[in-house]
Amino acid sequence: MLILRVTLGITALFLGRIYLSEPDHPTFSMSIIGLLAIVSGILLLIGFLTPVVCPIVFAGNAAAVILSVASNQNAAVLPEIYAIGLAAAVALLGPGAFSLDARIFGRREIIIPPKSSALNT
Repeated sequence: MLILRVTLGITALFLGRIYLSEPDHPTFSMSIIGLLAIVSGILLLIGFLTPVVCPIVFAGNAAAVILSVASNQNAAVLPEIYAIGLAAAVALLGPGAFSLDARIFGRREIIIPPKSSALNT
């Protein structure tokens, strides 16, 4: 989980930097997506508010894909699709043991009950 979360955080930071430093007249929507990507990348790196941040990264990258396809810039779509997949995985799996979420809110353990003897007969 740590590797997934850190990879997604670094990817979000780099994509946010790319969105903000776009040489061809950055639009307002891409600037907002860039700022959200940088803030969420930092939060993902430290593992804080992961269940809230992952849907933001997912939605921001999905919006970037839609804006890129609408403006015929299809070459830049692959990193966003990669980040969408990572955001979905981290959102569904949780922040992991090595995160501020685990320190603040506690670790959650999934307990699978044993099979009952009535079903085995």
